[in-house]
Amino acid sequence: MMSLIKEIKNSIIEVWINIFWKSPNHLWALKVSISIAALLVPSILIFQDSFIATTLALGVVAMALGETDVHPRGRLKSASISLILFFITSSFVELFFETPVYFSLIILCAAFSLTIAGGLNSRMQGVTFGTLLIFVYTMLGADTTEIWIYQPILYTIGAFAYSVVSILLLYQKPYRLLKEQLARGFHYLGEYIDLKASLFPSDPQSQTPIRNQLAQKNIDLAQQIESCKNNLYSYSQESGEDCRSVVNEYYKKWFLLQEMQERAISSHEQYDLLSREVKNIELIEGYGQLMREIARAMHIYADSLLTGQDYKHPLSLQWTLNAVQKMLEEEKGEPHYLTLSLLYRNLSGLERNLREEATIIAQIDVTVFNSRKPERNNLSALINPEHPRFKSALRLTISWLLGYLIIQLLHIDKGAWILLTSLIVFQQTYSATRMRLFKRVFGTLIGVIMGATLSQLLPTISGQILLLITSIYLFFYWLKKNYVVAAAFITIYVLASFNLNDSQGLIVMLPRITDTLIGGIIAYLVVRFVWPDWQYKQLPKLMYNAVYKNKRYFESIYKGSVSEEDYLHNRRTAYNADNSLTAAWKGMRLEPRKTRVFQESAFNLTNLNHALLSYISAFGVHKYTEKLTVEEQTFCESVSYILQFVVDLMKGDADISQLNGLITSTAYWDEELEKMQMKHENKRAALIYNIAHVTRQLLIESKEIV
Repeated sequence: MMSLIKEIKNSIIEVWINIFWKSPNHLWALKVSISIAALLVPSILIFQDSFIATTLALGVVAMALGETDVHPRGRLKSASISLILFFITSSFVELFFETPVYFSLIILCAAFSLTIAGGLNSRMQGVTFGTLLIFVYTMLGADTTEIWIYQPILYTIGAFAYSVVSILLLYQKPYRLLKEQLARGFHYLGEYIDLKASLFPSDPQSQTPIRNQLAQKNIDLAQQIESCKNNLYSYSQESGEDCRSVVNEYYKKWFLLQEMQERAISSHEQYDLLSREVKNIELIEGYGQLMREIARAMHIYADSLLTGQDYKHPLSLQWTLNAVQKMLEEEKGEPHYLTLSLLYRNLSGLERNLREEATIIAQIDVTVFNSRKPERNNLSALINPEHPRFKSALRLTISWLLGYLIIQLLHIDKGAWILLTSLIVFQQTYSATRMRLFKRVFGTLIGVIMGATLSQLLPTISGQILLLITSIYLFFYWLKKNYVVAAAFITIYVLASFNLNDSQGLIVMLPRITDTLIGGIIAYLVVRFVWPDWQYKQLPKLMYNAVYKNKRYFESIYKGSVSEEDYLHNRRTAYNADNSLTAAWKGMRLEPRKTRVFQESAFNLTNLNHALLSYISAFGVHKYTEKLTVEEQTFCESVSYILQFVVDLMKGDADISQLNGLITSTAYWDEELEKMQMKHENKRAALIYNIAHVTRQLLIESKEIV
């Protein structure tokens, strides 16, 4: 009997670990759902008032969506600010809701000031978003009760209840969120490597879609690394000296993630060239299989961070590594042997990073980062009309005022959904807003159909409570994974809430769809015509910034005179600049056709810059192997000179009369580098060859936009 109980207990623990502990989204959704259930069920049973229940639940939702801090003390601070703002904002809405002129002024002040304040730092970004949600939620229930303080108190109680649960859990597991952030980064890296394995073997036609997917994966990875950085800085600021050693361990894992990113992004040769010219196709396939095994190990390592269990290095990875090494040894003397051996050394380095993780991170010094602070913008900079945050604040304010005007003119009941849609749909750029609008509308339509069906199947109060809690759980689970699905479940949640209040969930669904469309159209028109930030205006600056950061990263490698801290900084900023450029290009493709200025040149320059970064990364991976020869060093300086000229050319500071002469002089680079590669001591000449080749293409392509 005891053994059976023990077996059941172990099974429950295993299910908990696999479903919740390894999935932060499940854990977040569970925390919110339990908080709502704990408020919802007693309110209905004790007070027999579903309005109290649903209002408390909305307070939970607003607080949960506004959470950002990863340290318990920091979360306590942000929760305190949120509770004060929730109560004040909700009170203002209640007091002035019946006076349209004054309420318009309230909308203007709230939308603009809160959006601006959200740009100060990540904490305020979450706090102000939650406050804007409370503003709209209060509008939805403003005519439900005659006591003005009713809603402000209920929203604050709901938010407070969730905060207590959230903060207490965080005190129990104070490093949990740091682990989640790092684990997500390693998962993204594993996905990137697994996708890149598809290039071994490959041809030019199959590479295009794979490269597009890799670009998006790279953007996700770089953004996650930046998120980890800000959270680590924030955690360090809130932690005392007694936590310093533990926080340092997470800093070291963050640096390990960046080192592995450099290895993963690096390109040692054109993949179709390797696939075409290496006779042993099994060797190329072996490299692909090795990368898949590394990706699988990466996911196992990420899960070990989340569960706290020891990482177990897969035996299959070592077998594959040995098999590839044996096949590689048979290729000695072949033209591509040196390139293949460098690629093997890079992949074996990734394997070693995982196998000897504890030994490697023990050697990393992160002392200098203990004093770093999270990024914070100056208020005077934010209120500059040229700042993106100022433009966002202006757009949201205009869209809310237009939405409120339509509500008043057409006497729309529950018209606050128009404002809610505009708030959620608005993104920093036109392309992102357009995509979010489509997802919101499509998700709402799906939610109405699903909600109407489920409401008929679960007509009782208990059935509606079950539907409400289930839908909010699934909303939070899918929110960071698939917004269309999340929008569908939040629509079902709204339907269930109205069914609990007055059994009119189905009746309000048509107005909800209409209001969603109106709010979406307003958001689209505002972002389209009010101070639009078309990407063609941003691309020149992003281009020369990306090339400049690549040049600085390249010089950090071959000069060898910069500190390790500066090298890591230059590498990370080069990756971020490249991702900003790629994101801008992807955004341009969704913008109106007439705004796609220099579209072909921008596409070519974006691809060339990323190729350059990949080749420089390969150069950086092998920077500690052997010292560069004088010949290699001299050639690197020549390449750097051309990169600087390209930067100056893009900025408009270069002497254009030199352009044709430089293009002519770089035409001899291939011949010079081929001679260099014939000398055994120039072991990194092949890597320099790739960098030089792309640099010359950048120079030629830059001529098209002068």
